[in-house]
Amino acid sequence: MGQATGLLLDIGGVVLRSGREMLVPRARSEPALQGFVERTDLAGPRDDRWRAMIAHEITERAYWEEMAAAIGAELGEVGWRTRDLIVWLYHAPQAAWLVDEVVDLMTEVKGAGLPLAALTNDLVDFHGQAWADEQRWLDLFDVVVDGSLTGVLKPAPGAYRLAIEAMGLEAGEIVYLDDMPVNVRGAAAAGLQAIEVLYDDRRQAVDEARRRLGLIPVLA
Repeated sequence: MGQATGLLLDIGGVVLRSGREMLVPRARSEPALQGFVERTDLAGPRDDRWRAMIAHEITERAYWEEMAAAIGAELGEVGWRTRDLIVWLYHAPQAAWLVDEVVDLMTEVKGAGLPLAALTNDLVDFHGQAWADEQRWLDLFDVVVDGSLTGVLKPAPGAYRLAIEAMGLEAGEIVYLDDMPVNVRGAAAAGLQAIEVLYDDRRQAVDEARRRLGLIPVLA
């Protein structure tokens, strides 16, 4: 594996904290949600629907539609869709939901003059265009390839091809970070240097990306 010369990032769960990470602390101030969090283990190992999504038996969009309806019902909100849940979770000061070590990596990549891009399935669909337009951290990306707009969703091979073409590099020159195992497998199949991001140890993935990009000395 040669040294990489560009970085490609998923957004949700990589640059932005996961829905689970956002919901658990929020539930502490919402008594109606405390029992729900304990029962469902949202996006955790005891969440049957999450496991089905990880196994690619249901789509990520279908999972969040179900969870949005369930959480909305717990809060007394009828007919909540994914956008309603995402607005409730994320439309708050950015310090609550940006992953600092990943933003630091983005800044370091830009400072080194390396290409930086995002490949996401749902940025506009989940958050809305107006919210995306307000996010100054998105300005760090040279290009954002959003399945909401292209209509091509990971792990379809075409999604990765769009990002590779947009970056103007060979697939093997690009390090790609994603938190969904199925998307990591799809990226590897597309020839990218794919790394899975674990919520409880993002630093490991960040350090490996930095190493492959030559941003720190490679130890013998």
